[in-house]
Amino acid sequence: MKVYVSNYLSKSISIIDYDTLTLEKEIKLDENIYPHHFCIDKEKNRMYLPSSSNGILYVLDMKNEKIIDSSSIGGSLTQIAMYEEEIFIANEDSNSIYFLDRNTLDPIGMICVDDMPHGFCFDLTRKKLYVPCMDSITCIDIINKIIESKIDINLKAWHVQLDKYKDEIYISTLDGSVVVVDENTMTIKQVFEEFLLPVEISFNYKDKKIYVADLGYKNIKMLDYNQGKYIGSIDIDGIPQGLEISPDEERLFISDTQKNSVKVYDTLTNQLIKEIKVGKEPTTIICV
Repeated sequence: MKVYVSNYLSKSISIIDYDTLTLEKEIKLDENIYPHHFCIDKEKNRMYLPSSSNGILYVLDMKNEKIIDSSSIGGSLTQIAMYEEEIFIANEDSNSIYFLDRNTLDPIGMICVDDMPHGFCFDLTRKKLYVPCMDSITCIDIINKIIESKIDINLKAWHVQLDKYKDEIYISTLDGSVVVVDENTMTIKQVFEEFLLPVEISFNYKDKKIYVADLGYKNIKMLDYNQGKYIGSIDIDGIPQGLEISPDEERLFISDTQKNSVKVYDTLTNQLIKEIKVGKEPTTIICV
């Protein structure tokens, strides 16, 4: 297993070996590529990189470490993900979600949503895509490419994460709250207000904890999964940005944009295992 990290200011991708927690390599990208969100196509050994600086989607061959294709979409591109033979990309400038052919990068279509769609998440069982926008959450049917429902939350939604067991959607907001929405009824169930600037959210089902990277308080807040209440925090001595829990839920990976490193924590003890230096301003982390 590898851990991939996008380094925004270094214009690079760091690759960490999961077993040894050592930096294997840093792939330097082109001068005009500022990587943030990305997704990995394991079958083709490719990485898809949307650049917010010039509105271009780049395809990186991870074996040869070269850009092999690109598609000019325009605007400020943010979150990206794959589903079967399609690529989904959020565009904050055009307030829309684009669909592209995974193999050719040809456009398939687009759906207009509310202002500033940033992150999004799939529910692959229901074939839905949940898109956080300023003041609302939009649910898109990814098969029929239509908006199925929408909920106004009157908060500046930013990132979103799906609880796969409780049918709940957790949304971090620029207002300092984390909102929990019932996926079945699309209604607000709970609002946590213990945050300053929450970013990424991750679930630890084994230890019954929910992690939230708080950019404002510079720590990782923890919520009790069963009781739905704040239970403590992890001080990372830096500025947290990306957040990823390992598939076995034993390690928590946090990108620290102040120290230009990835910090690895034991999920049982909340203790730091190792700090790994990467490129400048590490953001998104993916374990594959």
